[in-house]
Amino acid sequence: MERFIKRFRNEEDGNTTIDWMVLTAGIVMLGAAVMAAVGPQAQALADDTTEAINQIDTGV
Repeated sequence: MERFIKRFRNEEDGNTTIDWMVLTAGIVMLGAAVMAAVGPQAQALADDTTEAINQIDTGV
């Protein structure tokens, strides 16, 4: 059992996996924060653009 614990403590293969998981989670959270900050303004701009296009008289 002591040998297993020493080997487990010295093993570093899982550290890379954890680093990638933390990095990926950070990127996802950053994307969510950006969308939360920019999303409402983008929707308002899209609504204004739709309204402007609908007001154009094409003569048809």
